[in-house]
Amino acid sequence: MVALMVISGATIRKSTALGGGSIKVALLGADYDYSLADVQAYLLPFSDLAVVDTFNVYSSTPSLSTLLNYDSVLVWSLLAFSDRVALGNVLADYVDLGGGVVLATFVWYGSVWSLEGRIMAEYTPFQRVGASLVSMADLGWHNPSHFIMNGVSAISGYFRDNVALTTDAELVAEWSDVYPFVATKGSVVGITLYPSRYLSPAWTGDVPTLIHNALIWPVPPVLDLVPDTGFASTTIMGSGGFARNSKITVTWDGTPIPTVPNPLTTDSYGNFTAIISVLTPNDPGPHIVRATDGYGRSAEATFTVVDMTGPAGPTGPAGPQGQTGPQGPQGEQGAQGPAATVPLESIAVIAIPSIAAIVLAAYAIVKMRPRK
Repeated sequence: MVALMVISGATIRKSTALGGGSIKVALLGADYDYSLADVQAYLLPFSDLAVVDTFNVYSSTPSLSTLLNYDSVLVWSLLAFSDRVALGNVLADYVDLGGGVVLATFVWYGSVWSLEGRIMAEYTPFQRVGASLVSMADLGWHNPSHFIMNGVSAISGYFRDNVALTTDAELVAEWSDVYPFVATKGSVVGITLYPSRYLSPAWTGDVPTLIHNALIWPVPPVLDLVPDTGFASTTIMGSGGFARNSKITVTWDGTPIPTVPNPLTTDSYGNFTAIISVLTPNDPGPHIVRATDGYGRSAEATFTVVDMTGPAGPTGPAGPQGQTGPQGPQGEQGAQGPAATVPLESIAVIAIPSIAAIVLAAYAIVKMRPRK
């Protein structure tokens, strides 16, 4: 690679704005300008990309504020980075704020061509374990249901990095010689393939689709509701990281609901628009609407059902009193209960005072009689 160290620094950044898509990506290559232009050229036909900009990071390091203009970035090297530590740190800051990063060969090469800084200490899905692999291999085992592998069936590549998975990384694909090929970790994707076709022998196959999918994968889908309050219906609009040409399932508080149109499918940009009816118009308050594509990527929004029950009216005047109804029939007499038993203590309490009164009265009468 020493022979490749001569580069023209005439152009550091080139911008291409597209029409129709909503996702903005940047290509950060420490490489020749024509190599960056090659990657840009094969990404331009993907209509879900609104912007594909290039930055030659051999000449300079973009700032965090610059990177925040993009949804995701692709980083690779054929030449030395302008500042591999500074770039690695700013990429980590970008990930911290929600950006997506795709790392590709030769960022794990070692020596001056490798990327360093916090992105490699904390976020990379791969770590270097040996000298780079300069031999042809084909796509081997891969997870066909993973979003990144959508439309990817055949790839051959010659320039690859010799890597192993880092902690918590998820393997998505291997080369036919069983070396790791594609892996993810958080919102960072690792691809052990040099992405440009200008380093011969170049790759063949579905590499443009793979790179495109990897750039889209970290971008979260977005769901908008217009209006987001009411009681009858609303228009739902999906954009961002939904898969292109994919069936969309919509749920209301977890219950699938029909849409107009039905079935609902994203367009070639990954966008969709539909109308849904409010499932529970008599249940005022917030409800969750969620849209999910065929790869399990989803977004949700809150719809607030308006309470259509008005305030209570004033109390009306009392109506006239109705006539007294006829007396009902007399009920049957119940059975006679058992005789009560009076306790001796109760008799004594009542009788003793009475007896005492009688005795006193008799004595008074005797006292009053005249003597003969």
